[in-house]
Amino acid sequence: MTIHKLTVALDSRSYSICIGSGLTQYDETGDGGDSLLIPRLRGKDGVIVTNETIAPLYLSRVRKWLAAAGYQGRPVILPDGEEYKNYTTLQSLYRELYEAGLQRNGFICALGGGVIGDLAGFAAATYMRGIDLIQLPTTVLAQVDSAIGGKNGVNLEFGKNLIGSTYQPRVVISDVDFIETLPEKELLSGLGEVVKYGLLAGDDFISFLELNQTEIMERKSRSLAIMIHSCSRIKADYVERDEFDLLGVRAALNLGHTVGHALEKMYGFQKLPHGEAVSIGLVCALTLSVAMELLPESGFQRALQLISHYRLPAVVPEDADIDQMIELMRRDKKVAAGSGLSMVLLRGLGDPYLEDNVDPVLLREVLIKCKQPQLNP
Repeated sequence: MTIHKLTVALDSRSYSICIGSGLTQYDETGDGGDSLLIPRLRGKDGVIVTNETIAPLYLSRVRKWLAAAGYQGRPVILPDGEEYKNYTTLQSLYRELYEAGLQRNGFICALGGGVIGDLAGFAAATYMRGIDLIQLPTTVLAQVDSAIGGKNGVNLEFGKNLIGSTYQPRVVISDVDFIETLPEKELLSGLGEVVKYGLLAGDDFISFLELNQTEIMERKSRSLAIMIHSCSRIKADYVERDEFDLLGVRAALNLGHTVGHALEKMYGFQKLPHGEAVSIGLVCALTLSVAMELLPESGFQRALQLISHYRLPAVVPEDADIDQMIELMRRDKKVAAGSGLSMVLLRGLGDPYLEDNVDPVLLREVLIKCKQPQLNP
């Protein structure tokens, strides 16, 4: 079992990210898995927060794995879906923590995708003024992005992630075995974030994604682990330089998200999975970068080819209301730094920057253009 390990260096809040196959596997013979990856926690009793989809697949496995390290995890099973990432679900989670008798030295283990990670992370940050958190992400999207960096929160009816905190876990353990049972649509959604990291990092990682597309799509453990490790390192670098998103450095991670969040909100978080919305947002950001003469056509076409190879959407839905999209983009919490409408754009592949004053007329033209395919034959 090969373990790819890296550290998110944040002084007293530093933690490890561990990536590999079989990391949470345990049986009575002691074979498989490595419960020693769990750091020393303040107490031995905690809860495993998961959902109705993941529980039948991996809850028993994770409870045994925790027990091998001397920790007891009582299950808390929540409904599955982005529509449940709200204050009502959070309140029910607090009640479960209270009824479980969780104390200040207790812990929460978040076993699931981005929704579970966000809900459990915010609960850990706020219950008893902060308890230990283990992130066990089960989706590509969570393993490469949402489980790393400490951001968590819940949606309000009028906006995404408007209640939240920055609270770092004690460890992130990304077991690629979890990807085996991931539905195809969820795999593709996660790959939308992976492509984003390729565009942020530039040639070397883009080349890896181009050369290993077949193995990644076939869920080969080795390629998945390298991919997840690369994305994790990229995100960790941004988090280390701007943990609390105060310097504008971490804003680059929002590439594709301004349009993506607008689409998610417009369709009530139902029609488009997050990664697919981000993929469309990437195309819009690329197109705007070309229109502003920042990104050369060759880089634009290479990026579109990568999006196409990973079977990700690249066109704004025909029924999308462009004016409504722009209004939602103005209200997105991630673009509030400037006086005008802000977006992360690319001066080149691997060279992102935050444009604080996007021309709304040009943006409208770009969004209309992005309703049509743009990839050259």
